[in-house]
Amino acid sequence: MELDQKNGNTKWKEASNLEVDQMDGYKVFIDEGPNKDIPPGYKKIKVHFVFDIKHDGRHQARLVADGHLTDVPIDSVYSGVVSLRGLRLFIFISELNGLEVWGTDISSAYLEAYTSEKVCIIAGPEFGDREGHLLLISKALYGLRSSGAR
Repeated sequence: MELDQKNGNTKWKEASNLEVDQMDGYKVFIDEGPNKDIPPGYKKIKVHFVFDIKHDGRHQARLVADGHLTDVPIDSVYSGVVSLRGLRLFIFISELNGLEVWGTDISSAYLEAYTSEKVCIIAGPEFGDREGHLLLISKALYGLRSSGAR
């Protein structure tokens, strides 16, 4: 990658490889092989990486689908979010009952859920040996319209 070459390191390449390995671990893609036709009902989209440096200095790459290229699903894409008022009430009740409140982050929460969207990609060079393969997206990849609801 150009940034790695300019800085004389491989931090972004390693972050990208880690993200692709994580996708493989969660079985996000179904590999149909090279030079395959797009199955009926599927739409070919693109994916791209979003890069970030976390507060602790870690370099992170996130593979994101260009879901805006897909049709809006017929079923709901609503994804509930806790309100500030609800959070305050929860903390207040916890304090009254002497409970300890703590939070966590599930870094790959979206990848735990399957998607109902029928989308696929042609793998790029970041997929190594699978470059040029048709990959069907089976999990709620970041960027798909229904991922938050899943």
